[in-house]
Amino acid sequence: MVKIMVTGIGGPAGRNVALLLLEKGHTVIGVDMQRISLPGVKMHRIPPASHPLFLEKLYTLTVEESIQLLIPTVSEELPIIASEWKKWSDIPTVISQYQAVSDADDKFLTYKRLSSNGVCVPRYLLPSQVSSPEEISLNLGWPCLSKPRVGRGGREVIIRNIEDWPAISMLDDRYILQEFIPGTDYAPEVYIGKKSVIVVLEKTRLKEGIVGNATEVKRVNAPDVADIAISAAKSMNLTGPMDIDIRRRNDHNPVVLEINARFGANIARAKEVLDAVLEDFGVC
Repeated sequence: MVKIMVTGIGGPAGRNVALLLLEKGHTVIGVDMQRISLPGVKMHRIPPASHPLFLEKLYTLTVEESIQLLIPTVSEELPIIASEWKKWSDIPTVISQYQAVSDADDKFLTYKRLSSNGVCVPRYLLPSQVSSPEEISLNLGWPCLSKPRVGRGGREVIIRNIEDWPAISMLDDRYILQEFIPGTDYAPEVYIGKKSVIVVLEKTRLKEGIVGNATEVKRVNAPDVADIAISAAKSMNLTGPMDIDIRRRNDHNPVVLEINARFGANIARAKEVLDAVLEDFGVC
């Protein structure tokens, strides 16, 4: 059995990854910026990814705990770890290469990359690219969405109607405007490694009602959703585990809304994705 460190142990992705690893008999060391308790897991607090000592503290803990594999699950950590971790340590880490992670972290760059490779995404604009509600009507349609280019879950994801134009006009290009996609919502759990593994999960209830994280999911057979998820991952040059948000338009065609270059919150419903990761890293 292997000693594995999981970051973001207080979040749903980190917690569920840790619990699955414990089921397999591995020793799990958890880290989080909050004081967290999880039975069977030794916990440490670390500063947030934005703190200048984040990497130093993470490295020190991996050495002290003789960690054999690092699994980051916090979105804000991913670009930093992808960029800098190999300068600190040769401990294997479950993460893709930096440029792919960085692009996936920014929804505007994600949409540009995917659309240039023929992968369907919502119609989108930066706030600086529109100067009137009529332009939004023409290019995106009403209602539309505004959301941070860098963010996760339903944080600051707002459905906008035409009367919201004054608020929209105040947004800067740290945000993105996007066509609202009204159809069925999916959260495929994906792994791209020596083999590709995908489990399509349908979101049956959302935390914010019609946007945001799923509070309930079910496994479904949706080949077109699986196909676009794999195409999206490959178009971004991503490897490793991914949590991808996909919705259907009214014409039932799926479009990619977001790619998280890490395990998703619903990994417990897609255990074979974690199994494939561990197999590639030589972990039983």
